Amino acid sequence: MDNIRIKPVWSKSKDEIWDEMFEHLDEHPDDHLDDHPDEHRPPEKGILRRIPVWGYAASLLIPVLLICHFYSVTVETARGEHAVVRLPDRSTVTVNAESKVSYKPLEWFVSRRVTLQGEACFEVEHGSSFHVLSGSNRVKVLGTTFNVYARAEAYRVTCLTGRVEALAGKESVVLQANMQAVFDKRQFRVHDNVQPAAVTGWMQGMFVFVETPLNEVIAEVERQYNVNVVAPDYDPNHLYTGNFSKLEKPEEILEIIGKAYGLTFSIR
Repeated sequence: MDNIRIKPVWSKSKDEIWDEMFEHLDEHPDDHLDDHPDEHRPPEKGILRRIPVWGYAASLLIPVLLICHFYSVTVETARGEHAVVRLPDRSTVTVNAESKVSYKPLEWFVSRRVTLQGEACFEVEHGSSFHVLSGSNRVKVLGTTFNVYARAEAYRVTCLTGRVEALAGKESVVLQANMQAVFDKRQFRVHDNVQPAAVTGWMQGMFVFVETPLNEVIAEVERQYNVNVVAPDYDPNHLYTGNFSKLEKPEEILEIIGKAYGLTFSIR
């Protein structure tokens, strides 16, 4: 057996075999990670961690601002009904029958703004500018008392104390106490020495008309008593001057009004 020798089947030298087996030992262990990046690379941190602090603040602030902007309080009165609305700054709005006021309480101290359809009397606390919007018409004040009549037939602003600026279309005027601006389809007028009781009597159940179109008078009777008035044809230019108390029955009031023009009104 000592004389038996086995000849290797490979023809490579020992040095060549060594080099092939250990040629990767000098490579950096991370070099092979690039071959399969998804399998070997550690998971990245969540994408939310890349958002800066101001991004988090904005994501929270935007919904809050939207809520403040769109949230509003609306008070609407029916026929024969009055209401008193107390605003966040202690200003008050006395709302006449068949009227509606709206405001945004969550952004009140940034923008004191009320929208009005119908009629209301405002007592405004001093502070930043206070606006009353009625369609394209607007009243701007700082601190005062005033009455706004904003209905389909006419738009009237009466300053009771302080000073207000009334804007309607292209017309604007600054009113002082006991002045009234009337904007209607016929003309724009400013009246001096207006009697406050004639404007705000409705707050005490009194209704005073001074050269008021007859159709407005009839509409006010319907509004205050929640009735429907049947009227014969009459001249729309008829102007009525007079007053009545809500304690009187509507049939009695219509009889008094009708006598001045030879008309007979009835309630349906």
